[in-house]
Amino acid sequence: MAVSVIGGGIALLAATIGLSLKLAADPGELLTRNTVRLSLMWYSLALCLMMRLDQQDWRAETPRGKLARLAWTWSIICFWVHLGMAYHFYHQWSHAHAFEHTREVSGVGEGIYISYLFTWLWTADMLWWWMSPAGYAARPVWIDRALHSFMLFIVFNGMVVYEAGMIRWAGLVLFFGLACAWLMTRGLPRLRTT
Repeated sequence: MAVSVIGGGIALLAATIGLSLKLAADPGELLTRNTVRLSLMWYSLALCLMMRLDQQDWRAETPRGKLARLAWTWSIICFWVHLGMAYHFYHQWSHAHAFEHTREVSGVGEGIYISYLFTWLWTADMLWWWMSPAGYAARPVWIDRALHSFMLFIVFNGMVVYEAGMIRWAGLVLFFGLACAWLMTRGLPRLRTT
């Protein structure tokens, strides 16, 4: 299973990049947007799986746990590719330019540091799951709740508050779907409670 998910992830990322380059008049825009969309697809899959994991799953000892961890990993890998595309095509690898762009969009240039924190926390969480699955499974539940609340807040703002049109609607559908998935698993024995 792991080999097929890894192969599938590579194929999806390669197809996203290849089709974005081939089909777009402005490949930078399409590459930036499509890699974040791919990241959100993996992120949503990971969250839906995480809602149903038990202690053994969190240790990545089961197929479901391994799949959740791989989806979580692909989500951050695709997000790093998205960041690379954004910094290359939009900011010319300049933090100062990204800072000013953030100021133009949100009114607060320092908000870029929240984006950096988001990225590093997500990366650290993924690495923790790979480097110490038993420690990851045993950590207090408040860490998961705090991390995912923060991440969902950032994703919601990125898709719904600061976007318009189709992306905003896709964000609303995504959050509605995640809320439904959470409500369907609420109270079931597989929810992580410790």
